[in-house]
Amino acid sequence: MMDGTLRGNVMKSVIACCLLALPALAQFTYDQMMKPYAYTNDAGEVFACRLSAPQFPVAGKKYPLILFLHGSGECGTDNQKQITVGIPTLVSSLLKQPEQVMVLAPQCQPMDWWVKRLAMTADYSPTKDIAPSLEVALDLCRHLVEARQADPDRIYVTGFSLGGFGTWDAIQRHPEMFAAAIPVCGGGDTRQARDIKKMPIWVFHAQDDKNVPVECSRRMVTQLKAIGAKKVNYTEFEKGGHNSWDRAYGDKKVIAWLLGQTREKAAWWKFWKWF
Repeated sequence: MMDGTLRGNVMKSVIACCLLALPALAQFTYDQMMKPYAYTNDAGEVFACRLSAPQFPVAGKKYPLILFLHGSGECGTDNQKQITVGIPTLVSSLLKQPEQVMVLAPQCQPMDWWVKRLAMTADYSPTKDIAPSLEVALDLCRHLVEARQADPDRIYVTGFSLGGFGTWDAIQRHPEMFAAAIPVCGGGDTRQARDIKKMPIWVFHAQDDKNVPVECSRRMVTQLKAIGAKKVNYTEFEKGGHNSWDRAYGDKKVIAWLLGQTREKAAWWKFWKWF
């Protein structure tokens, strides 16, 4: 039988080991967290992406999923560039959260963007068909839900620049999929604002952005508020140029807000809109 002194020393050793393990989790780099993942669709086509998933998932547990849409500079076929900008800050913030979160980062090719047109002007009109790259990204989300890994009521989407436009396009085409969105320095279709009136959205942009005019975000926010949207937040930085994403993703309050949102399900008589 263990005496009091020995038992106390053992407990101290266990606590010390646990405390030493905590910094080790925080020492993971974004590229270690975002592992290569291959998805094969019903047509037999294989798509490569990056996925951060719980290392030791709890049996039967479904995890929140963040769909991350990169900017135009990260387009390609190497399955690497899309996690070099924005993702490092986002993953770093997520590691500080009390729960584990899945992050999905697909990569669109240079000639196949998240959107077929950029919503740069007030008269913007989206194409009838969704861009193939964005459709693949949404299929990846559906796949993770069907695999019972992702929580269908806690799917979030965020992206910056080109990915900001993609974020607006994703929630306007499929508002039933997402619990919340963070579009950063992007823009969307003001005429379809009513479709996302009830969705929690936090928009970010900088006044001195030379790549994407700040009016792109302002138009969407103004229209949403004009039709009575109660869950739209807007942060406009006075300075920062095109990079608004690091401050957005680096803010623990923003990340906590995002993970605190749950999808609003359609009424039972609109069951066909459920995921």
